[in-house]
Amino acid sequence: MATPTLLRAIGKLAIAGEQAEFSVEQMIGLLNNGLSVDTLLDLISWRDEARRPTRLPGFSSAGMM
Repeated sequence: MATPTLLRAIGKLAIAGEQAEFSVEQMIGLLNNGLSVDTLLDLISWRDEARRPTRLPGFSSAGMM
């Protein structure tokens, strides 16, 4: 039986994956095909970072119109 802590962790993983544009079905498929949870987390992190706009060091858009 799943504990409340485990259910919260699964929910957070599902939300993070969806924010990185993975469906829950895709994530389940990856895990069922042998991908570890650690690797799935790395993949979600990598994909989420790749979606963010690149900022140049020392450049701020504050005050620009």
